Amino acid sequence: MNSLLVSILESFLGDHRKHNEDTGQIAFDCPVCSAEKNLPDGDGKGNLEINYNRNMFKCWACPDTNYMHGPVVKLLKKHATPKNLRDYLLVKPDADVMLNSEREEIIVTLPEGYQKLSECTGKEYNYYSAINYLRSRKINDSIIKEFEIGFTTKGPFYNRIIIPSYDIEGKLNYFIARWFPKEYNKLKYINPTAEKQEIIFNEGKVNWDATIYIVEGVTDHIVTPNSIPLLGKFISNKLIEQLHDNAQGLIVILLDGDAYEDAKILYRKLSFGDLMGRIRICVPPEDYDPSKIFEKLGNGGIVKLLKSAYKLGPMDFY
Repeated sequence: MNSLLVSILESFLGDHRKHNEDTGQIAFDCPVCSAEKNLPDGDGKGNLEINYNRNMFKCWACPDTNYMHGPVVKLLKKHATPKNLRDYLLVKPDADVMLNSEREEIIVTLPEGYQKLSECTGKEYNYYSAINYLRSRKINDSIIKEFEIGFTTKGPFYNRIIIPSYDIEGKLNYFIARWFPKEYNKLKYINPTAEKQEIIFNEGKVNWDATIYIVEGVTDHIVTPNSIPLLGKFISNKLIEQLHDNAQGLIVILLDGDAYEDAKILYRKLSFGDLMGRIRICVPPEDYDPSKIFEKLGNGGIVKLLKSAYKLGPMDFY
């Protein structure tokens, strides 16, 4: 079996640099490092090590910057052909099991008493408080319906605006819950127990062929076309991988006006491999974010902001 595994790995990684058959440890030139150096035949370093007994891999030169570490199946999905992957899983059938069992799946459900505002009659308790809050943010009926925005007055999420997230298959994977009454004696946001770093918010709405805007929060997301919210200022490994695997156009980083330094860090973090040269930055005025610009200036303000995106030069990082 070892010889078959090695043959599959060599079919897309080239000749191995060293190999310990007793431990199942084998080394190759890292395809990402080699591509960055413009060396299609490999850089000769042998920094990519694979342990096919444990189904794990790691590049010792770029494990974090290029996310070159994890289950071997991840490496095949990213750099090999579908046939390579099928062959590997036939020879090493427990590999896919290991990939899928890395973490226990958390089932997300909408909170108790959730109602879609677009389906309410106006007779529901606190409906007008919820809708008036959204109107004050200039969130119209079209946005409410598109993003299935709702509210609830029951349970642990009572009196909160609910904005759900669905994955590529239409399955609920997260939601945000924002306190909307005028009294601010509660936490502004409380969220489900799901790990937000493991999901892409509203992935099913992303057009990977068009320009993608990376924003901070969900209220920015619902007013910015084809956007993905970070749910903070830090990008997850999952989103970085999806952008590299799927994004075909530009990626524009659109954080809050006070987050320029964070935006530059993210710009550099994304600028490698296939995304090199396709990253842009868009900076709102200080103390503004996309949702506030939309509130003050509507769609016209958002369009004007998006048109201001530009490419950073070397001197912008000093």
